[in-house]
Amino acid sequence: MQIAARFQGIAADLRGDAGEKDAAMAGLGDEDLLEVMAAIEAAGRALSAWQIRVAGEVGVRSRSELGDEGLSRSQNFTSPVKLVSTVTGTSARESKSRLEIGRRLRGTVLLGGGEGPAPFPAVAQALDEGSLGAETASIIASRCAELAERGCAPDVVASAEQTLVDETITNHLTADQTSRLTTHLREVIDPDGAEPRDERLQQQRSLTIGQASDGMIRGRFALTPEQGSVWLASIQAMQSPRIAGSPSSGPRFLTEDEYVAQTATADIHSQVQKNADTITELIARAAGAPDMPRLNGATTTLNVHITLDNLETGRGVGWIDGINEPVPASTIAQLRCSSPTAVTLFNDRGAVLYHGKTERLFTPAQNRALAARDGGCVWPDCDRPPSFCETHHANEWVSADHPPGRTDIDNGVLLCHFHHSHLHKSSWKLTMQSGVPHLIPPRWIDIEQTPIPTTRRRTTHRPAA
Repeated sequence: MQIAARFQGIAADLRGDAGEKDAAMAGLGDEDLLEVMAAIEAAGRALSAWQIRVAGEVGVRSRSELGDEGLSRSQNFTSPVKLVSTVTGTSARESKSRLEIGRRLRGTVLLGGGEGPAPFPAVAQALDEGSLGAETASIIASRCAELAERGCAPDVVASAEQTLVDETITNHLTADQTSRLTTHLREVIDPDGAEPRDERLQQQRSLTIGQASDGMIRGRFALTPEQGSVWLASIQAMQSPRIAGSPSSGPRFLTEDEYVAQTATADIHSQVQKNADTITELIARAAGAPDMPRLNGATTTLNVHITLDNLETGRGVGWIDGINEPVPASTIAQLRCSSPTAVTLFNDRGAVLYHGKTERLFTPAQNRALAARDGGCVWPDCDRPPSFCETHHANEWVSADHPPGRTDIDNGVLLCHFHHSHLHKSSWKLTMQSGVPHLIPPRWIDIEQTPIPTTRRRTTHRPAA
């Protein structure tokens, strides 16, 4: 218990209330303050070395082959990570990190119970001496372990380890600088490892995105280095305060007066908010490019629908096609000014206001209006979205009510291919009532053949009871 008592005494000597610490700091000059910071860091490194050594010992005594006799299981913990976390009060991530570096600095446990030579003696010595911080030691040991796993000769790995330790200590490198140094040294020693490393990164790339219950669209992403470089370069170019331009003129450097004026009136959005705005603008610009894929003949366009009354009064909500959460009328107004947006207006009965053209086939603009009104295939319980649908004339295009050449949105409905084909072959009928599509079932289903409203439109105003 002498070791424990020793550290308990150190902790007692260092304890003090906030007022005492603040008073001590206030009496220091600038150089003295920095000297104290360096001294505290040195003391912290010495303690970190002990934390890692102790965690490493816990890991060895908790190794899986010991079963229930291992330290962690004998203390009723399912893993050494949970044991260390409980004893120290640190996070599982921090506990795992200490166990990992502690394991790397220990020799392999031999069959007879002994321990082999330490794999990274230079790192271990510098850590114990306080010359290396725990984070830097972990970086060097991990990178050297990668070289060993790649089949590099032991003397090459040992030379790389010593070089990294010496460069870090001599040049007072930060952990970030050491990390970059290990990357450069790895490429010199193992240039053939780039291809398999890239293959692993390619397999790990991902983007998940979805709508949360509060209406926000959230997600996670992992980019390969080349993909990340495109994102970062694009964000930096668009956010640079010294760059301006327009789609026609291209980017240009600001004059000093322009730069000062913009800096003085700079916005107060956080950097993460600016990043989100920049990525959104980049995607919007790309979506409007002439060579982007077309859907039903139209470029990528936000389809927004709102009632005429709400648009005129600036109150209420509108809906963006594909998004379940409504947006306020003020957002609709903003989108109409600055985004490639098709706004579809509805009357108080939910019918799309007339904006058709006289053609045999429905136009892209009409298809967008129908998509906003119907929300997809109008057949009951069909979940096919607008992009999977075909446009059907509710009353035949050649009928007396709709003579040849007239194809209006108040006569069109969206049906998926299956239900479109089924409608033409079955006893079901489809008609329009007050601009809204209704299905008429066969008499064997409903003797009265009561029309069934089918649209999934979201801006319908239900009549008062």
